[in-house]
Amino acid sequence: MKSYKTKRMKKAIIVFAVILSACTASTDNNVNDLIAKRDSLQKAQLEISKELNQIDHEIAILDSSRNADDLKIIKKITAQKNRIASIQLQIKKLEGKMTPEVKDNLTPVVVKQVKGEEFNHYIIVYGNVAAKNYALISPEMNGRIEEIYVNEGQQVSKGKLLLSLNTDAIEKQIEGTKSSLDLATITFEKQEALWKQGIGSEIQYLGAKNQKETLETQIEALEAQLRMAQIRAPFSGIVDKIFSKKGEIASPMMPVVEFVNLDRMIVKADVSESYIGKVKAGQIVELTFASLPDVKIETPIIRISKVIDSKSRTFQIELNVNNHKQLMRPNMISTIRIKDFSSEDAFVVPSLVIRKDISGNYVYIVQEKEEQQIVEKRYVETSLSYDDKTMISNGLNENDRVVVEGYHLVSTGVPVKISE
Repeated sequence: MKSYKTKRMKKAIIVFAVILSACTASTDNNVNDLIAKRDSLQKAQLEISKELNQIDHEIAILDSSRNADDLKIIKKITAQKNRIASIQLQIKKLEGKMTPEVKDNLTPVVVKQVKGEEFNHYIIVYGNVAAKNYALISPEMNGRIEEIYVNEGQQVSKGKLLLSLNTDAIEKQIEGTKSSLDLATITFEKQEALWKQGIGSEIQYLGAKNQKETLETQIEALEAQLRMAQIRAPFSGIVDKIFSKKGEIASPMMPVVEFVNLDRMIVKADVSESYIGKVKAGQIVELTFASLPDVKIETPIIRISKVIDSKSRTFQIELNVNNHKQLMRPNMISTIRIKDFSSEDAFVVPSLVIRKDISGNYVYIVQEKEEQQIVEKRYVETSLSYDDKTMISNGLNENDRVVVEGYHLVSTGVPVKISE
């Protein structure tokens, strides 16, 4: 049995040697022929490797010195070796289908030629939207709701009666006070006439006058209470929500109507104190909204807080925004971009291509040497980054070619092929 296996192995080796000899003797310099011969050799090598693995396995089985556990392990090892050999053969077959341009083993890369270009850096903060005219309306006095004159969602003008409270008690007080006032007025007029004739005392005259004026003041106060029982719109807007129902008791401590005007909005945002010198009142900023992807608004900063919050170490900015289409809503979150740096002639590269080692940040550039495109490591100093782009402040020269695709596949001194 051993002699038979040995013969099979020798035969395979002879086949491999014959192929190798034929390829070595060939003087054909045609690239395609050489690639085909190389593939044949690799295929024969893999087949021989698989055959040798199987022979080793069978020898191990015949070797009486091996125990059962060793044989199981050897069997598994042989199976894995054969699996690896099969995978390598499949890889070679796939490589055989590749175009000659890829078979040249040069790594394809894409480069960016460095030139001065525009670069802007923005501070990103998030603001809360609020209506400039917004009110939770409460009555100025306690009372039972007599009538509600509007509905939720209704647009109303300034001064429109929204609801009224029961005023029976006040009206009766006014009625009684007016009767007393009538009597006091008659008394005062007669006392005044007598006083002018020199009849009666001054005390009687002044007492009548005081009684009349006191009752007039009481009526004015009662009429003011009567007006307080009528809740009217403080400005033109929308009745967004009515919290109470007809017949319920209303109190100054509890709002009964939520009222809002959406024509003008206020946006407030907190900015880190590190940017205090870069943010100015009047500076134009850009607002966008995650929930309104088609809306982009440019508006100036109208106010900057003069106080730094001691807990968050931020200061507040405020913006006024016209909301003509009423797309914005109170309590929406907006993204605010504040430009704090701009250059028309910056060297900019994608942030991902910047690598780092113990010596610092570097990029790969491509230099032409001896008619080859050779990769070179170039250490650089970086500046600001924004939107996946980084400005290079030092280390690059104009027209340098920076590797922007394939940078993770190359290293210093490697020849590459530049793709478009």
